Amino acid sequence: MKTKAKGVRAAAAALLAVFGIVLFLPLFAGVSAAEAEARYCDDGYYDEGYGGEGQSANTSYTIEYDYYVEHREYYVSAAPSYSSVSSEQTNNCASKAGANIIGYYDRYYPELIPDFEPGYLYPNNAYLYFPRVFQEQADLITALYYMMNTNVTAPGATEQDFKDGLTEYVEDHGYDIGFSSFHNNSTSVNYTAVQQMVQQKKVGVLLCDKYNFIFSINHDPDGTNTFISKRDYNISHMMMVYGYLIIDYYKDGSCIASETYLQVSSGFSDGSQGYIKMNDYLTIDNALVVSIS
Repeated sequence: MKTKAKGVRAAAAALLAVFGIVLFLPLFAGVSAAEAEARYCDDGYYDEGYGGEGQSANTSYTIEYDYYVEHREYYVSAAPSYSSVSSEQTNNCASKAGANIIGYYDRYYPELIPDFEPGYLYPNNAYLYFPRVFQEQADLITALYYMMNTNVTAPGATEQDFKDGLTEYVEDHGYDIGFSSFHNNSTSVNYTAVQQMVQQKKVGVLLCDKYNFIFSINHDPDGTNTFISKRDYNISHMMMVYGYLIIDYYKDGSCIASETYLQVSSGFSDGSQGYIKMNDYLTIDNALVVSIS
């Protein structure tokens, strides 16, 4: 989640235009790009807009149909979803997103989290990630919290703070890291890039100015309707992305709705996992595939 600088240059220019004062221009010329850079945080530093400052709205809905078809070619069955336990670590969605990414890759690159196994491989080769119940996971979030300079100059962390902190952590543990884009526009992503991400067993991060979150998609047993439990958030946020799902709904022989959902680890206090609906209440600032090797 983030905040933005509020039009300092514009306000200064208006005052100068009105009063014809040019001598004070140097006072405003020092506003840096860093000061205007988006910051992602959790505790009330939100942009004004939908539902009021920092608020959310229940936007759950039901789709009625004759039948539906799920496309799970790039649906991932397991990924970590950690939450923090320290009340002192505020505005920390960046460190939680980073911890989920590290936790995911620790399965493939041992000792990213020292002396820790992030999950369990079942005999049928299905892998289950452990929830946030171990001290090593809390320690990881704490380490990233400080490496990402969270709350140092302003609430939260910037995208560059996130990348710098994650890079420092990964390299300190003997591995390399890289970032590539799967961003398309403000309400959707590059699905080809996401497909490649899933095929290569990688994960990414989504940075949003506002967003929707789907807690569950509940198909009625009689097969005639689906209830989508959803909220829209007027809060900026950062979270790990690990796959996606498409559902087509048909009625009277025609497709009446086709919905695409990114799979995400929320970074909420309960560590829940869910979905972000594309082409909906959403402003995507950036979307990055994170590669560790």
